[in-house]
Amino acid sequence: MNFENIFSVLAPLFIGGFIVHYIHVLWERKSSQLKKKQEFKETRYKCIIMLMLSLLDFEKNKQMLHLHGREYINKKEDLIYDLKLELSNMILFASEEVIIKMKDFIQNPSQESFYKVAIGMRQDLWGGKISLVKLENFILSEEKN
Repeated sequence: MNFENIFSVLAPLFIGGFIVHYIHVLWERKSSQLKKKQEFKETRYKCIIMLMLSLLDFEKNKQMLHLHGREYINKKEDLIYDLKLELSNMILFASEEVIIKMKDFIQNPSQESFYKVAIGMRQDLWGGKISLVKLENFILSEEKN
C-alpha cells in the first residue's frame, strides 16, 4: 500500500469525524443555551409568583418581601409598581399568554386571576394545559368565599 491509498482511505474518516464533532459542539451549545434560558425563566416566574401572592394578602406578606430584598415595598402601590416593572421585563422571556394574564392580574388581583397566571407560567415552562374547569380544583375553599 502506498501513501495515496492510505490517504484516500483515511481522509474521509478524518473529515467525517470532524463533521460529526462540529455538529456535536453546535448541539451542545444550543442545549446549554436552552437550559440557561429555562432556568432564568423559572427563577423569574418564581419571583413573580411571590410578588403576586404578596399582593393578594399584603399585610401578611409584607415582612416576607422585606426578607427577600424588597425593603422598599411599604404599601400596596409600591408592590403594584414592582409588578408593572416585572410585566415590562416579561416581554423579554414570557409567552404572550402569560403577559396578557399578568396584565389582567395587575388590573384585577384575585385568586382566580393569580391561578390563571400561574397556570400560564406552568404551560410556558413545561407544556401541558390545565383547563379552566379544573381551575376550581386548585382554589381552596376559604379562597372561594
